[in-house]
Amino acid sequence: MPNKENIGIDLGGHHDLMVSKPVYWLARREPGEPLVTDHPKYGKVYHLGGTEDMFEMTRRENLIVNMPHPRSKGSTGYPEAMRDTHFAQPTYEGVGYRWGMGIDGSEARLCEYRCLGLFDEMTNWYVDRDMPLKHMQAISESRSDIGERGKPPYDATYANGPVNYLKLDRLPSVDDMSPIINAMKRGDYFVSSGEVLISSYVVQGSGDQRTITAEVEWTFPLNFVEVVWGDGKTTDRQIIPATDLPPFGKKTFTIPFNAAGKKWVRFAAWDVATNGAFVQPIRLQNVTTTSAGR
Repeated sequence: MPNKENIGIDLGGHHDLMVSKPVYWLARREPGEPLVTDHPKYGKVYHLGGTEDMFEMTRRENLIVNMPHPRSKGSTGYPEAMRDTHFAQPTYEGVGYRWGMGIDGSEARLCEYRCLGLFDEMTNWYVDRDMPLKHMQAISESRSDIGERGKPPYDATYANGPVNYLKLDRLPSVDDMSPIINAMKRGDYFVSSGEVLISSYVVQGSGDQRTITAEVEWTFPLNFVEVVWGDGKTTDRQIIPATDLPPFGKKTFTIPFNAAGKKWVRFAAWDVATNGAFVQPIRLQNVTTTSAGR
């Protein structure tokens, strides 16, 4: 996906822009200059004088904003420092999930402390607001520190990078990637290290009695699957051990779920090597059937 990190507008911390189609902009706007002008070669060009201009462009052109490495490097202290301002914008889709953000061999889940704690905190921040929930998006970088940026031979992107599996009805074209952007806005995707897949997922029922059904495939032996939920302030989980299952397996998990006092829920599966996959959270209010898959 075409992506631009840090376009010259200060939101606080680092940010990525992901586009649904070719979009042209300049990170400056002179006094009296319109937001959009027509260029003889490039057509529509945006002139961005600040955050309001940038978010207006994301709304008009169906772009999403993401924070690639929250709570680290130039994003230390973010996104919480702007949770009621820029991060609360509907087009600020969420934050990045990557291996390099705090790997600890004592953790049972990849990036457990640095990534997954923030994931659930973000959901609690916004579940009571009339706005989309934030998501955690798998990201990878392919670069060389020697010479020009690019993919050197030793950069094993496929083996070492997490991926997003989106629920789409067709393969988008380069000129119109709006199905990808729209699926990400809805949270119709799961994140995986590759060794674990959640090929279908559904929350059924109404009121307090719900059922979570997830079809999971894995390579290494599973360690556990879990149902994670929050009430707008705190987070809790139910862990279902799966160490009795063999490697290279597949199983449909059907889990009764009491939704009383809970406002959102998500599902995840983790193997014995801490590899895993997780879906995006969903609100539980007035939910009858909600699903996500690949």
